[in-house]
Amino acid sequence: MKSTTKKGGRPRLPNTEKRKYKLPPVRLNTVEYVTVKNRSKQAGLRLTEYQRQMVLNGQVVERLSKEQMELYRQLAGMGNNMNQLAHKANTYGYYRDAELYRSGAEQVNNLIKQILYDGKDKKGA
Repeated sequence: MKSTTKKGGRPRLPNTEKRKYKLPPVRLNTVEYVTVKNRSKQAGLRLTEYQRQMVLNGQVVERLSKEQMELYRQLAGMGNNMNQLAHKANTYGYYRDAELYRSGAEQVNNLIKQILYDGKDKKGA
């Protein structure tokens, strides 16, 4: 008879995904170490993940800030609203909801501009 209880814990990773190799330590002076540590903090990553991305990609992709995440959530919500309006328009006719489409499209455009502006502002800083 088989047991129906779950084993628990995290599933095992395949051998190809296990991180079992170490590169020799890199020696840095104080200024270099503080610089690397500050850059990893700015990117919102742990020091080891920052190092891994730099070694593999030669660059680090910053995590999204809380403000950026909020803007993306708003954009997703607006997309959902536009989808609901399209559904209503297909049911009741297009002319009735034309102004709602225009105002929704304008809001989406403004939000996209804000996201792009924030991204350029952060890169320039």
